[in-house]
Amino acid sequence: MRVLLRLLPLVLLGYVLYLFTRPAPNAQAGDGDVLGRLRFVDIAAQAGIDVVNVSGDPRRWYIPESNGNGAAWLDFEDDGDLDLFIGNGQRLRYVEDGKRLEVVRAATSRLYLAERPLHFRDASLETGAARSDWVNVVAAGDADNDGDTDLYLGCFGPDVFLRKEGNRLVDATKASGLGNELWAAGAAFGDADRDGHLDLYVANYCRFDLEHPPADGQRNRIDGIEVAWGPEGENQRGYNAGAPDVYFQNDGKGGFVEWTKEAGLALAQPLCSYGAVWSDITDDGWPDLMVANDLQPANLFVNQGEGRFRDEALARGFALSSDGRATGAMGLLVEDIDNDGDYDVLRTNFDLEANCLHVNDGSAHFEDKAAAYGLGAPSLDKLGWDGAFFDADRDGDLDLMIANGHVYPQAQAIGMSPWLQPTQVFEGVPHRTYGTVWEEITKDAGPGLAPLRSARGLAIADADDDGDHDVLVIDLDERPRLLRNDSPKRGHWLGLELVGKLSNGVGSNGVGSTVDALGSKVEIRAGAKTWTREVRAGNGLYSSNDRRVLVGLGDVGRVDSVTIRWPNGSVQVEPQVPIDRYFVIQERAVVQKHAEPR
Repeated sequence: MRVLLRLLPLVLLGYVLYLFTRPAPNAQAGDGDVLGRLRFVDIAAQAGIDVVNVSGDPRRWYIPESNGNGAAWLDFEDDGDLDLFIGNGQRLRYVEDGKRLEVVRAATSRLYLAERPLHFRDASLETGAARSDWVNVVAAGDADNDGDTDLYLGCFGPDVFLRKEGNRLVDATKASGLGNELWAAGAAFGDADRDGHLDLYVANYCRFDLEHPPADGQRNRIDGIEVAWGPEGENQRGYNAGAPDVYFQNDGKGGFVEWTKEAGLALAQPLCSYGAVWSDITDDGWPDLMVANDLQPANLFVNQGEGRFRDEALARGFALSSDGRATGAMGLLVEDIDNDGDYDVLRTNFDLEANCLHVNDGSAHFEDKAAAYGLGAPSLDKLGWDGAFFDADRDGDLDLMIANGHVYPQAQAIGMSPWLQPTQVFEGVPHRTYGTVWEEITKDAGPGLAPLRSARGLAIADADDDGDHDVLVIDLDERPRLLRNDSPKRGHWLGLELVGKLSNGVGSNGVGSTVDALGSKVEIRAGAKTWTREVRAGNGLYSSNDRRVLVGLGDVGRVDSVTIRWPNGSVQVEPQVPIDRYFVIQERAVVQKHAEPR
């Protein structure tokens, strides 16, 4: 079990620190600001989303059963409407009381095609999406630069690479060289070496043998209650030991080569890894890589140039929490939360641990300030998984949603927080010192947030193109929630779709960017205000979001300029981009030089 006697003092200490460091209520909201105006309504049933997400046996006596599934928003039909792929798990049979385990293929993943905004039809069978893999993570990217989105399914069991060919998803795992037999809990596409082709990092969780479960299938007993054995960092018996992560380099010919050691990403000891996110944390033009690990220090692999990495997490203050401990980390949510032009990271953690908010000081060094920003204490009795920052009401600052749910259905019986938990909503409000702090408003955020669930995956998209993000939340043993954003709108907005150019000679490094422009840095300027965003699909844990950049502008009525640093390093400036609509920006030849590697 997560050692209660060790953690309870930390909980009390965290709460005391929160009381002393939290912003005073009268310092948070400016004149006219009203908390609790965000509203989300679950429309999954009327939208045609009918899949039920499963994961093992309801008792969850073995660690794979407590993990969840991800989803991906993508324009599968290339018609301008966002479609939705939802990964699914499978059932697990306990043979001879768990001495041996068998996967029971009882469910399939789904692909829902948009017929009109927020209304879908199930096209899983006709498109090849109705697969019976046990899917944890769904990573989306145009891996072959042919203009459409491919999917990598990280699974409990062999992973699968689905290449889009025509109107079908075709299993191209073996042909592409993307085989991973270990249990993948995280995966992300990124152009690590800036050659114009997407590479792939796969974060594997732990080694688990169905034929020989831990302790010969006997469960961990706490006060007479049977629960699953946790990862090796918890049980201290070597059960559920970490599995090595894998990095695949794109060969530019439609295939991949395993390149983990050559890239400097091989670790001396494998860790129990979850979320993996690419982001240019050091702002030098080269994508860096962050990996969350369960009860082990997080990784921050800094790109040394040309796709060679060094783990600098400890030196940069990213590896541990504010009290110097490794956390039971799940997801990594990367955004510029304080509008200072660099990227900060929220790390979701286990029950009785506060989530971490690693604030970037501008030099890619971090300090965990979750308590000061209002995100510490509200997470102490939650177990966080996926999540996202987004501006729900278009007032110009970021709001936050986090999917929560315990790993033990028996959690309350052993003195922990419940199996069913709220998916939390935090409203961003102005603050004199910190710029923005967050207030939890879950109870007032509409009927879609009212049910208690054991949630896992979360994916955001402006599925109806109305200038705000809607949210898909995947709940174990339930149909997903499709949360339509009905929040009153408090300002204008700007949406950008970036398209990279493939031909040589576009950038100063002699190559173009990937077609889907993943890794592009975008700066939107309007008077004295600047919003900084990065084009990502994977950002969190299990899912892939709408990759378009969407920014709420508040009372700003005009954008002066949009500056884009493309993945190849070239810089492009677009003046006076129209607002309250989506605007497509294509990469063109420019002369400004990209940032040099250190």
